[in-house]
Amino acid sequence: MLLRQTLLYLPAQVLGPVVQFLSIVLWTYFLDPVEMGTFALITAAQEFGYIATMFWFTLYTMRYFDRNADAHGQAAFMNTEAGVMLAAAVGTALGVIALPLFIDVAWSPSLAAAALGYCLSRTLATHLTDRARTAQDTRVYTIMQVSWPVLGLALGVLFVKLFSASAANVLWGYALAQCLALAGVIGRLGLGSRPHHISADIIRTGLRYGMPLVIGGLFVWLANNGLRFIIEHKEGAGAVGLVTVGWGLGLRAAAFSAMLVTAAAFPLAVARSRENGISEGQAQLVRNGVLLLAILAPAAGGLWAISGPLVERIVAAPFREMTAAVLPWAILAGAARNLRIHFGEQVFLLREETRIPLANDVFDGLSTIVGGATGLAMGGLPGSVAGAAFGAIASLLVTLICGAYLHRFTLPMGHLVRIAIATAAMIAALHFVPMSATVPSLAAAILTGGMVYVVALAAVYPGEVGGVLAKFRALRQV
Repeated sequence: MLLRQTLLYLPAQVLGPVVQFLSIVLWTYFLDPVEMGTFALITAAQEFGYIATMFWFTLYTMRYFDRNADAHGQAAFMNTEAGVMLAAAVGTALGVIALPLFIDVAWSPSLAAAALGYCLSRTLATHLTDRARTAQDTRVYTIMQVSWPVLGLALGVLFVKLFSASAANVLWGYALAQCLALAGVIGRLGLGSRPHHISADIIRTGLRYGMPLVIGGLFVWLANNGLRFIIEHKEGAGAVGLVTVGWGLGLRAAAFSAMLVTAAAFPLAVARSRENGISEGQAQLVRNGVLLLAILAPAAGGLWAISGPLVERIVAAPFREMTAAVLPWAILAGAARNLRIHFGEQVFLLREETRIPLANDVFDGLSTIVGGATGLAMGGLPGSVAGAAFGAIASLLVTLICGAYLHRFTLPMGHLVRIAIATAAMIAALHFVPMSATVPSLAAAILTGGMVYVVALAAVYPGEVGGVLAKFRALRQV
């Protein structure tokens, strides 16, 4: 069942992030740094607004929504949801009106209207996408998950080409894509027609369950986006645009690499714990962590090694120098954060201990911001990203120390050493491979690095390789 569900959701989970990764690169060819920075700041503000206004009810929906509820229960949920969405829309509109107080850019009526359209449509679309997933409606989930990055990118490019290369036109493209997706699925999803008929029980349960997680979500947002606003305050929107490309590429590359492992990893540990006890569940978490590290380490190390020619190949000239300077640090920050979330914190979630993960989210947000601000003061824009990376590493170490101290939860040193050796061999090999900013050269480097890593990993895991070969021979004989 788990595998089937994972495969059903896989196209949307893969295509969306891939297109988002590519869009960061593509916009460097259409937008100047100021417009890129404006776009990045407004989209980050929307994420904050969603967490502050709607996230708690989305969490309630994912935990308590019952697609098989009776007519009374369905009506109570739908009407309450409609009321909450209406309140969130009002809150979002007020937030957009207040944005000029926090984002110092060249505001125009078009930019303000585009920001409002984008923020409203994105907030509602995010919630309904998660509702569709909770209801196991893969069709709606896929439409919503894919339309935003794919159709939004296409419409944004169209508007930029037809009118002007501005953040407003890009936002209009994404807003229209989200509105079209909403219009296409709203009949299938259903919405309450009486938003004033709100269930007090649902509101109380939702706030009690969701608000502690909202606090954590705000600090997660701070870790991912707070640096942009610090840079904007000190250096302006143009500096944000220059840094955003490398920062976004690094975080998304790490997140995509981790996603290849994490989709079914934690549910498997939960199942092991339920069937065989907490110790077996924790053992499964360790196995998950080894696999995650075996994917993240070469992905981060390899991207770091080829970042120079890769940036020269894919990023537009105005952004290249800064992207090349910050991308390695962004990769490091992304790898550390994904290890913390998808390994370090999961021993506490497995035991239904939420206070420590919440405290770690707070520490991660604060340490990343303090590190980024300190780095900005000491080393300029590259220093800001380096400081943020050190903040993310500090948060990872604190989480690992807590897990080791409270639950004897660690990655075996033997696995750490072997994966480190294989990754170092790959990086060393790439150091001697002639590289240029051409597609054949980069493809050859990626292929070489991958092959060296696989061979080195096989060399440091001879027993495991022998076991796999023995099973393969047995299958052939059968």
